[in-house]
Amino acid sequence: MKLYPVEKEDKYGYVNIDGEVVIPFKFDFADEFENNMAFVEVEGLCGFINEDGEFIIKPKYDDINYFNEGMAVVEIHHKYGYINAQGEEVINIKYEDAKGFTKGLAAVKILGKYGYINYKGEMIIKPSFDEASEFNENGLALVKKGEKYGYIDTNGNVVIDLIYDFANEFIEDLAAVAIGEEYYFIDTKGHKVIEGGFDFIGNFSEGLAPVSIEDIWGFVNKTGELIIKPKYHWADNFSNGYAVISMDDKYGFIDKSGKVVVEPEYDNVFDFSEDLFSIEVNGLWGYIDINGNNIIEPKFEEAENFINGIAKVKYRGKETYTKKDGNLIC
Repeated sequence: MKLYPVEKEDKYGYVNIDGEVVIPFKFDFADEFENNMAFVEVEGLCGFINEDGEFIIKPKYDDINYFNEGMAVVEIHHKYGYINAQGEEVINIKYEDAKGFTKGLAAVKILGKYGYINYKGEMIIKPSFDEASEFNENGLALVKKGEKYGYIDTNGNVVIDLIYDFANEFIEDLAAVAIGEEYYFIDTKGHKVIEGGFDFIGNFSEGLAPVSIEDIWGFVNKTGELIIKPKYHWADNFSNGYAVISMDDKYGFIDKSGKVVVEPEYDNVFDFSEDLFSIEVNGLWGYIDINGNNIIEPKFEEAENFINGIAKVKYRGKETYTKKDGNLIC
């Protein structure tokens, strides 16, 4: 049974799709369930509950992240460490910062520098970086020393030299980088694969990346071909087949052929999901279909994507959920 966190009289609880209360309103904050557990806050301290409302990680931390590779980052008094799924503190809470485990390693900050530890808390890659990301599926992490970025592997070897003034993590096997004012894409070997006089570039998503030429935005494919010619004042990544574009501070959507499917006439827009776009008009959010028809008139202070016919919204200052007919579940 899917449960939804909702707010009532400044407390959070959980209801089912029919609006029936399943877990009472007793939390100061409550998040959605993920892998059968949910983040909650009680009197300023954080923990996890199960779907029966029972604490599986008692609320004793200033912050806690969801589990990744069986470990969760926890914070007490601005120091960070890790617990396992049983709630045991398996890596001491002593770091200035800590990130999630990927590829068996996690970036931690100590004495102002980032290194990488294993599940036992052993320092595998010595702290020497000013910034450090999690490892991606390619086994590469973006790191920074001084003002320069590069990439290391899980053994700590520098595989792409720290020479970039700007760099993003690898997505779809390509990374956006820059040296000086020259922006381009590199592959996982560090080879320059796409260049074209770009002012700025975004990440690849669904095979296309937004690029700016003389402050006008379009999209390139992985061969560097300008599939959608630059014509927009701003453009975002593609998601579910559509990308947000902007003209004169108004927003709309295009498809992957470059066709405008929602004219840029809204104050803001959000992603496309389950055949609906979320749009903002005069500070309130609603939903339209691909033909521009209003499905839910703008009435929410916030509106997120639909998942299985339900979308998280904020209505009259309270977090709740709407169905596609505009009726709230609670």
